[in-house]
Amino acid sequence: MAELKNNFSWSFSAAEDFDTCRRRRYWSKYGKWGGWAHDASPEKRKAYQLDKMDNRYSLQGNAVETAVMWALREKQQGRDVTADQAYEQAARPFLNGAYQQSKSGAWDENPKKNCCLHEHYYAALHGNADDSWTATIMDNTKRCIVNFIDRVLPRLANITPDQEVRVVRPGDGGDPEHFVFEGVKIYAIPDYVYREGDTFHIIDWKSGKAKPAHHAQLALYGFWATVKHAVPAEKITVYIEYLADGTTAAETLTEDRLVDVRNTIGESVGDMAEYLVDADGARNEALPIDEWDLAPTRDPCQRCNFYELCAPAFNE
Repeated sequence: MAELKNNFSWSFSAAEDFDTCRRRRYWSKYGKWGGWAHDASPEKRKAYQLDKMDNRYSLQGNAVETAVMWALREKQQGRDVTADQAYEQAARPFLNGAYQQSKSGAWDENPKKNCCLHEHYYAALHGNADDSWTATIMDNTKRCIVNFIDRVLPRLANITPDQEVRVVRPGDGGDPEHFVFEGVKIYAIPDYVYREGDTFHIIDWKSGKAKPAHHAQLALYGFWATVKHAVPAEKITVYIEYLADGTTAAETLTEDRLVDVRNTIGESVGDMAEYLVDADGARNEALPIDEWDLAPTRDPCQRCNFYELCAPAFNE
């Protein structure tokens, strides 16, 4: 089997990590590389494990998406379902399974297939008893499912599987959804995409609060559609479904918006390349870790997966 190569790539989440803390990006892209191998160094193995870690917010989002897609598939089969059914059949088993994996420590041996929650691994940083945040996740997940079934599902009820555009997700096998822009692999993984005539509809489910960055993220997905599927900007509508409060933010893309996306990617890629040997993305060899700055304040650190690896540097 050919040796895996750590190719330079870009994604919206990678750019957010890099902007928040250069050191976080180092661990998630370079420090972890090869950490899955049996002969990996303890540091690489630990970085790989920590990179796979989830938290209660990502857990909630994944549970909501699982239930949303279950309800949508049921509707496509002609079966109406209630929010309670969607929670019991899809969300609850997902949440319970992830929670038990995290508490059991199975993640330590197989971090790719078992969940580990930040709240369990770094329990001392959180201070909240499990029954506090788990109850919140349950309530929030149920509310999101109710709003999806009441407000969003009726708009999607007549969409058939033939209209859906396949999006390759992590765990599906092979490389997750991406396109190439100016020689750089750009990862873009929208939640749900379908065609209606010659129009593309791109949807992202959000189970938390609205953030300005969400609009930039959806514009990136629109750019993906123009490159990967040759759809003109004016034929792409993006939707942010804020399921926690049942609101929708919709936008038909324009060429000006896509110019902004291209400029953002170009500037971010250039900034990231400065942390590579000879700024060479094709070689993609990271500068020594000490060249990757820690976040200017410790505010993001206690929420970071790599807190354990960075903690020794805090007092230097």
